[in-house]
Amino acid sequence: MGQEERVPPSAEEKGKEEDDLGYRLCPDQNKKSQSFLVRSLFTFHNRCQLMLKMTLDTNPYAQLLLEAMKQSGCTVFNDRHFSCENCDGCVSGGFDSATSQIVLCQNNIRHQSHMNRVVTHELIHAFDHCRAHVDWFKNVKHLACSEV
Repeated sequence: MGQEERVPPSAEEKGKEEDDLGYRLCPDQNKKSQSFLVRSLFTFHNRCQLMLKMTLDTNPYAQLLLEAMKQSGCTVFNDRHFSCENCDGCVSGGFDSATSQIVLCQNNIRHQSHMNRVVTHELIHAFDHCRAHVDWFKNVKHLACSEV
């Protein structure tokens, strides 16, 4: 693939990007919750929920991180702290520090092994947020440490 030619963003666009904090990658994040009946009609959501349950029930890394969070005083509730949503691009998931919620990109996670990796990776961010009170947006060392 060739590289796309990119035009530098204007000051106004740059300000919008900085205020966005990545929410444009998960456009469903700010939408209101849908009823169970409406959600159950969408197979991406069902598949995501089933794969998430499988990961939380069987993956030793996820279980280790959940237990560590519980011991640190940050109990995780599956229906509160995980959200399966449609995302733009090739994003697989993310940790929303404002809501302490892990967003799983249901339209981009197609295999159980991928779900296992994404959940484990995002649980590490959740653990760091809980235990170390990471300053995600102002301290690049905190962010880098959590990514390693």
